[in-house]
Amino acid sequence: MSFTNLQELFGMAERENITIAELMIKTEAVQKGLSRETIIEKMSEQFTVMEEAVRRGTESPVMSRTGLTGGDGNRLYEYTKDGNSFVNSTTLQAAANALAVSEVNAAMGRIVATPTAGSAGVLPAVLVHALDSGRFTRDQVVQSTFTAAALGLVIANKASILGVEAGCQAGIGSATAMAAGTLVELAGGTPKQVGNAVGIALKASLGLVCDPVAGLVEIPCIYRNGLHAITALAAADMVLAGVSSMIPPDEVIQIMHEVGQQMPESLRETGMGGLAGTPAGQQIKEKILGGKANASGPVKYQSAYEIIGPVMVGPSSSHTAGAVRIGNIAYQLLNEKPLFAKFTLMGSFAETYQGHGTDLALLAGVLGLTMMDDDIPNAKELAEKNGLKYEFTKRVLGSYNPNTVLIELEGESHKIKVLASSLGGGKVEVQEFDGYPLKFSGERPTLVIRHTDRNGVIADLSWIIQEKGCNIARMGNERSKINGPAITICEVDNTVDESLLAMLKREIPIIDEILLVQTV
Repeated sequence: MSFTNLQELFGMAERENITIAELMIKTEAVQKGLSRETIIEKMSEQFTVMEEAVRRGTESPVMSRTGLTGGDGNRLYEYTKDGNSFVNSTTLQAAANALAVSEVNAAMGRIVATPTAGSAGVLPAVLVHALDSGRFTRDQVVQSTFTAAALGLVIANKASILGVEAGCQAGIGSATAMAAGTLVELAGGTPKQVGNAVGIALKASLGLVCDPVAGLVEIPCIYRNGLHAITALAAADMVLAGVSSMIPPDEVIQIMHEVGQQMPESLRETGMGGLAGTPAGQQIKEKILGGKANASGPVKYQSAYEIIGPVMVGPSSSHTAGAVRIGNIAYQLLNEKPLFAKFTLMGSFAETYQGHGTDLALLAGVLGLTMMDDDIPNAKELAEKNGLKYEFTKRVLGSYNPNTVLIELEGESHKIKVLASSLGGGKVEVQEFDGYPLKFSGERPTLVIRHTDRNGVIADLSWIIQEKGCNIARMGNERSKINGPAITICEVDNTVDESLLAMLKREIPIIDEILLVQTV
């Protein structure tokens, strides 16, 4: 189930007499088929990553990979100790927390996209701030993260959480609204008060453009995370004091989407307008990249961990995390040690791949690393160590999302081609495999079956898969010609074991090969 309306979400919580967090936990457990304890344990692991990023960036200076930014989280944290700040020093620590997480992200450190990498500082900042206050236990803070997930799902599905679609109001604004609403429920507020916090916080972010200098998630992204952490705290306190949002929060979310659609493309993550278009911004772009940037496309969100997640190495959920996932899918499809890789990049990938670490991310992926692996920044050294030769080229690959790459991968006995796009928020979609227009996401176990085209083969495949207790979530088939080579894709909801693969090969002799792409 995907939450798409706050009024409906709040109504469900009130009818069941449970918190929004508890409703999200129950929904996630049903959707994933997991126990409540398992669901909470996973979120606890996510929160640990958030807290580690806060501590790392506040307790010592962290510099970005480009050298453009860094150390401000530590500077602000140390400044709060003097007691001479205009803002209450305890409150100011939340801003330091947010700067810290964003700097760890820019340094290709491990963070949690909440809901994206560019806005990943706000929610961890206020949650760690709440934990450090001593008012709440760690378990309470972890469970409150599910409140943020539910609110984020509504915003993502009703409007957007992506700067490319609706400006920074969608990224930073959504994170601020999620954080404010979460704090209100954590403090014992009602669902109606949570809605007021969402409305107030999001209204304070309306019209905020996405204008990253040089297309990088550094300037002004890092500072906005810091300032909006304080906005989230203030919005929560306003609501707990009795202030209401005169415009219903669902209407605020809708208008955020409409405002975003009215923004020119230059102000939606392209690295062209706003601060990115200033003389200083252009000089930085030339110095760092020598190029320009572009953007992404629409996505549907269902799980709490698509909003509070993924856990990833930064700096960008689309340019880094998504790129690792694409590379890892190609690695699994090759099904042997890669010896040569050619990456053909288009659009935003082509123009900003070095600054965002997309080249490192793609290399890491084809070497078998995942998006939370700390060795991603060392991918070139790992490639040399593993005897992987590679090259990067640029060209237009078709009418796809600007963050698209064609990976041509060779091993000792196989060659494959994978065309895939990074959609934002760490989500990806394979567009073509070996020239066949077959789409899949890599979010579920996926069977990639090479076989001969034959009447009834799809029915046979479906019957055997369901006989083994697997539910097919998505299926696609393409053939070169009637009775010729064909490929069928099956995304399933369940874990796939070797007995299913053996049964398919035994019962359908026209199958040439079965590849299993595990969730990445």
